[in-house]
Amino acid sequence: MASHHRPLALLVLFAAGCGARSHLGWDDEGSTSAVGGGGATSTSTQKSSSSSTGGEGGSGGSPACLPGETQPCGSDVGECQPGLRVCEDGFLGPCKGAIGPFDELCNDLDDDCDGQTDEDFGLGQSCDGPDGDVCADDVVICGGCTQGPTNQETCNGFDDNCNGVIDADCDVGKCMPSLLVTGSTPSSPGCVDFEIEKGSTGTIDFPCTGGPVSANLGGVLMSGSVTNGFVNLTGTSTFPDPNGCTWQADHKITGNVTSGALTYTYAEHVLVKPPGIMCYLPCTETGSVTVQY
Repeated sequence: MASHHRPLALLVLFAAGCGARSHLGWDDEGSTSAVGGGGATSTSTQKSSSSSTGGEGGSGGSPACLPGETQPCGSDVGECQPGLRVCEDGFLGPCKGAIGPFDELCNDLDDDCDGQTDEDFGLGQSCDGPDGDVCADDVVICGGCTQGPTNQETCNGFDDNCNGVIDADCDVGKCMPSLLVTGSTPSSPGCVDFEIEKGSTGTIDFPCTGGPVSANLGGVLMSGSVTNGFVNLTGTSTFPDPNGCTWQADHKITGNVTSGALTYTYAEHVLVKPPGIMCYLPCTETGSVTVQY
């Protein structure tokens, strides 16, 4: 921009008659356009054509643009298309013709013109699709989650269908979990030395889909069936007492095997009583059994 120097006499005039500098009307290029405080008219310095950005004839300062001048506006990223601002009356007008940005949609397009595509929808993250299990082995896509195969629970020591239960609710295979007696209550303090008591261990063998069941608990063999997870096992054993009586003990295990907890009951009765011999009173017992997969 050209530099403008005012004559010394004019500066003296300002100092003598204008008073405060704020009474002067200065344009953007350093010319004066107002009278001083004492009524004297100031002399404007002619603008050079090389310092004007908008031509002559404007009032209130230099125009911001040339007539017909344009300036691009908006964005050309993604789905956006730029527009133009046109110089009107010395000033650039509003942006016209620009398209976007838009709200981001899940459509493989950059709708909001931020350089990313479908970034707000968690695409590719793990999810559980519309299958028969609760495993998050599918991925998020536009519109939902992919549908993978239904994982069936198999008696293999793993939670195949991801429901937090290992093997107890299996669909396929044969189960052989272990059994542990975790509680035992006899009918009388004098009833001791049971074949099955707290701490006794064993195994149970059953098909996932139901059918015949066998078990060995504390050395006692039991058999039965399982239907819809409900197991019913019975077994018997015999033993003599010191008085020569022969006893039969009836053992029973019941409950929902998929819950991992079963109930054990025991009852005994005299099978053989010698003449003139008084046998002991019979004992019973109840207990709890844990199924451990």
